[in-house]
Amino acid sequence: YLSEQAANPRGIIGEITTKIWSSYFEDLSKWTISNTEMGDATNILDIGYGGGSNVKNLVELNKNVTIYGVDISKESYKTATNLNKKAINNGKVKLSIQDVALMNYPADFFDIVYAIQTHMYWDNPRKGFEEIYRVMSNEAVFILSSEKDKIEYHMDEYKTTASLTALLKEIGFREVVEKEKGNWVLYTVRK
Repeated sequence: YLSEQAANPRGIIGEITTKIWSSYFEDLSKWTISNTEMGDATNILDIGYGGGSNVKNLVELNKNVTIYGVDISKESYKTATNLNKKAINNGKVKLSIQDVALMNYPADFFDIVYAIQTHMYWDNPRKGFEEIYRVMSNEAVFILSSEKDKIEYHMDEYKTTASLTALLKEIGFREVVEKEKGNWVLYTVRK
């Protein structure tokens, strides 16, 4: 039951879960962002925004960007919308309820795509990564980060850097660079 809630929070337990995520993943979010070169990015996508803390941290950078977010959970949408209400009202943040494997965005649209603590819950990781590839611009970067033990526990495939890199290169990504800190792993992936 709890694994299902982690994949798609629902109901009162889902509401509580998304609020906990906002604080629990704060440090992972900040570490991930600190390891990202923003450059001239204008459109940023946060996949699996959960409680919305990564979106909030991106807004606080005060860059001239629009931050889009997709999450499959209505509870995540409610929590993240509440946390980022001002930025949404100002047009800097656009959150939606969508599946990573079938996103409603044009091809070659995003300059940076984040997926923090989420890919291990996707129904079809290959389809999700293919869709990310589709929506990324040619010079875009995809930042994938997570707790290593969650990858080991939740994923049947692509648990190792070698297997994940092989999949991403098969899809068309040209470069995958890994960085670790304690129980965290971050992959910087280029199209």
